[in-house]
Amino acid sequence: MDTDNLAVYSLVEQLRGYGRKQFTGKLELHSVKEYKWIIYYCHGRLVWASGGVHNHRRWRRLMGQYKLQIDFNKISLRTPEEIRLWDYHVLVILMKRMVLSRDQISPIIESFVHEVLFDIIQCAANERITYYCDFEDEITPVISLIHAEHAIERAHEDWITWRKLGIADFSPNLAPWIKRPEQLREEASELTYKTLITILDGRRSLRELSTWMKKDLLPLVQSLIAYYHRGLIGLAEVPDIQAPLPAIVSSREAEQDSTQALESNQSQNKLQILPRPLIACVDDSNQVCATIDQIVSKFGFGFLAIKESIKVLPLLVEHKPEMIILDLVMPIVGGYELCSQIRRIPEFKDTPILILTSNDTLIDRIRSRFVGATAFISKASGNEKIGEQIKKYLLASDTAIKDAPSVDNISDLI
Repeated sequence: MDTDNLAVYSLVEQLRGYGRKQFTGKLELHSVKEYKWIIYYCHGRLVWASGGVHNHRRWRRLMGQYKLQIDFNKISLRTPEEIRLWDYHVLVILMKRMVLSRDQISPIIESFVHEVLFDIIQCAANERITYYCDFEDEITPVISLIHAEHAIERAHEDWITWRKLGIADFSPNLAPWIKRPEQLREEASELTYKTLITILDGRRSLRELSTWMKKDLLPLVQSLIAYYHRGLIGLAEVPDIQAPLPAIVSSREAEQDSTQALESNQSQNKLQILPRPLIACVDDSNQVCATIDQIVSKFGFGFLAIKESIKVLPLLVEHKPEMIILDLVMPIVGGYELCSQIRRIPEFKDTPILILTSNDTLIDRIRSRFVGATAFISKASGNEKIGEQIKKYLLASDTAIKDAPSVDNISDLI
């Protein structure tokens, strides 16, 4: 095994290892050339990846590839985390505004993750990469959970194919340009010459050319490689673009912006977007919260995760959810006590409270009824059954909106 293969193998195993160890947090990678990438895991699954040489170009290209034009003047960020991970949280905002559904955003995130993994693997073949692991830095909310083993294997296989074709040194982030136009005119056909002169201007990377020409990246690079080896075209590094970022505003201003954007979308598309019922999930497990979030989002409902029992009552009073899903086993304050405390608040006298538990016994059911719970949800019942229970009790509530629109019917509002 040669040196670069060994380095790539070591990197791939390192990335897989975080998945196998059910890691939750941020993995930060640095190259000798001072490139930086970040990969977020949640219980061993991949959640997001960004960074590298073309972070803004990647964003613009992938959004364009999925036919999305984002007006950053209508996007507002409020917290330091949102500002730091602006690219991810713009997608979160689009999902919350019901501009895109979770199912529509998931393949976009997969594309981001795939490109970042490929770039890291290619970089590892040429220079040393260092790692920094942060267990405290979690990304929320989780839109999509990607199987780490499969994603890493796919990027690795693409790199192997890339290398076997003899283009290991050709980063897809390089921009081709005409090096010897007169010689190219003599050797190429008139049509080929005119095409290459038009598209190879040194301003678009190979990936951008692939998207622009609607041609797969690998065949495109293969068609150019012969001209490169004959010295007719060159490949140059191209800087990232200085793209505008979403506005940074206060929470109140952001809420107003969100309302105005929804009203604008309603007017332009003649769609009536009703206020969404909000479901709060009280559970200290990131995985459980992510699962419940995925379930309720498919119904078009809003979601609020509360992971610390001491913050439950203040957050419930602030957000006033139409349903509360409550884990029985919580640190500091248990589920039974929390349920009893919630019922003492007049605003939540009739709010459905569903107990989420692994201990579905007769004693637990009797005790939960005694403290005011509406019903039980077993963690082992499966997503579909859990979804049915949520919908059943939410739509039976006087405060619920029974005709909430399906997110899947609102797909092109940008």
